[in-house]
Amino acid sequence: MSSFIYLTIDDIPQQVTPDIVGYLFKKNIPAVMFAVGENLEKYMDIAVQAVESGILIGNHSYSHPAFEDLTYEEGVEEIEKTERLIEEVYRRAGRDRPVKVFRFPYLNKGGGNKELFQIYLKEHGFSKIDDSMIDSKGYKAAGWDKDIDVTCSFDIQEYNIPPGTLTFEDVVKRLLEGDPGMGTNIFNKNEYNIVLLHSHDDTERIVPGYYKRLIDMMLEQNVEVMKPEWMKFS
Repeated sequence: MSSFIYLTIDDIPQQVTPDIVGYLFKKNIPAVMFAVGENLEKYMDIAVQAVESGILIGNHSYSHPAFEDLTYEEGVEEIEKTERLIEEVYRRAGRDRPVKVFRFPYLNKGGGNKELFQIYLKEHGFSKIDDSMIDSKGYKAAGWDKDIDVTCSFDIQEYNIPPGTLTFEDVVKRLLEGDPGMGTNIFNKNEYNIVLLHSHDDTERIVPGYYKRLIDMMLEQNVEVMKPEWMKFS
């Protein structure tokens, strides 16, 4: 018996991203990678290579701000600047862009402007991973099942290793024991989750191959990585 996840990876492209893409390709693991516009400007060729390898690129804003600190107009500009860069990635890769998806930085959906941003995403043709099978209490309590952006039901939190908030051993323990706040354990059989990992050079510097170790651990526990189906709203 397996459990099922949709794998999402934030903050591409960075220097470690090609290694992650190569690992995913070798393992035949589907993933959605969310790109930061500033990173695309520095490493667009890496994003092009990812698309050529079958990775779907999503929008993760231009400068990775907390959207509650922005005006609505500033938030829209963050999204649209990155949209233009993603379109250029797909043009250079010679691939049709199959779907537009967006994830808020820090999962911060805009505070008092949240509903305006949700309306914007709907009116501009954004989709999300079909989350109808996700049964996380925290996910539903937050209303994320009703939102149009792509959130997650399990955050691995390996990005806390470089600042010293967590050790790699802490991350592994949390991965194995689950997130009690969200009410999720990705090893529960027949359950579905959207899992959040990151492409971070700083984490790779401290724990080389961190992404392999974490994903291999999931695979060894009969976690099946699913190709996303999409919910479209326009």
